[in-house]
Amino acid sequence: MSFTELLPVVSQLSHQDKLRLIHFLLLAVAKEEGYELQTTETQTQENLLLKQLKGTEAVVWSPYDAHGAAQTLSDLLVEARKEGDA
Repeated sequence: MSFTELLPVVSQLSHQDKLRLIHFLLLAVAKEEGYELQTTETQTQENLLLKQLKGTEAVVWSPYDAHGAAQTLSDLLVEARKEGDA
């Protein structure tokens, strides 16, 4: 497959897959140049971390029903307005 044939395929990849491709190409080029950028130990640690991340749940905070935060923001805005008028 030529470079020009590959470009449309690469452009359809997700952001994460593009980053994986960059990582893969970097390691491949480095290896061709005689450098070993990633050891199997590093790969194992990364794989373990990815497995741990897959097993966790993300917590998303929302300002909805955060009345204390709304009051704090309101107080800051009133104070800033007073300082701007002075």
